[in-house]
Amino acid sequence: MGTRSRRRNLYTFMVCALLAVPFGRAAAYTDADLQRAISENGKEARLAEFKDNETTLKLKLEVLDLINENRARHGLSALRLDILASRVASKAASEASKGDYYGHWNLRGEKPYHRYAFAGGVDHVMENASMIQGGGPMTKDYRQVLSFIKQTHMMMYNETPPNDGHRKNILLPSHTHVGLGFSMIENRFRYYELFVDRYLVFDAVPAAVKAGEKLTVSGAVGAPGYGVFFATVYYEPFPEPMTASQLRGMGGYPDFTNARVANLPHWQIEYDDASRKFSFDFPTTRPGLYYVHIYIKRGHTGKEPPSSVSTAGLSPVSGIVIRAD
Repeated sequence: MGTRSRRRNLYTFMVCALLAVPFGRAAAYTDADLQRAISENGKEARLAEFKDNETTLKLKLEVLDLINENRARHGLSALRLDILASRVASKAASEASKGDYYGHWNLRGEKPYHRYAFAGGVDHVMENASMIQGGGPMTKDYRQVLSFIKQTHMMMYNETPPNDGHRKNILLPSHTHVGLGFSMIENRFRYYELFVDRYLVFDAVPAAVKAGEKLTVSGAVGAPGYGVFFATVYYEPFPEPMTASQLRGMGGYPDFTNARVANLPHWQIEYDDASRKFSFDFPTTRPGLYYVHIYIKRGHTGKEPPSSVSTAGLSPVSGIVIRAD
């Protein structure tokens, strides 16, 4: 097998001042959009303590309009609001504002893909994080909060190279959904965007296993025209608690580690192009976390002969994290 590209993704956070940042008028969401969000919000049982009310859903749909307007300028597809990702983002924002810290880690030492997976998510996610630190207590007026969010989003969107990680995340073509979360306590405002790549439908995935067990990941490709191409399983130690002071000094986060448990090209993955179902195994060799990246490729059928494999230009579409004790 040939070598695959190694791309270490680092996602950064932004500290925002209270500046007047112009933004255009996005197309208004429809009542059908709102009713769908209300319905999905009512059906989602996970992280129920961070369930949005109808007013907050309306606010997030207004922000989604702006995000999609910016993506449309670059010929990119519109995103849908994801309820679970929104609750994960809301929890992250709430904990950050209460703890008076900012960035991508939390006090438990968890990164964005940990938090999403621990809440039950299985898709790949990429986070934008930002904050506003005011001089005095902030008002929770709807329009003021919406203005804060739009300002921070547009500052991220208007970034220029080489410091344009947030902008690249907003404009990544592979994204299909986004979760939005914010929190305001006294003079501390925190805002999180959790972008989701949803292309696979998974069979049941265990949250935890006993170290030494072999694990099977299976499911089906939900996106028409794509086939499973490659899978990598990364190992990492359990997250360790961090202090607020440590968190304030952290920058971007890596999306994977250097410890790989398995590299599986398509000919080592069971895949049937007719049903689009896939399956593969990997070992859990020691206690810790096992992070699964699956890559899909347009036009791939799984019948291609073994050859040199590269994931250059592809984005992972799974974010499964399994704990081995």
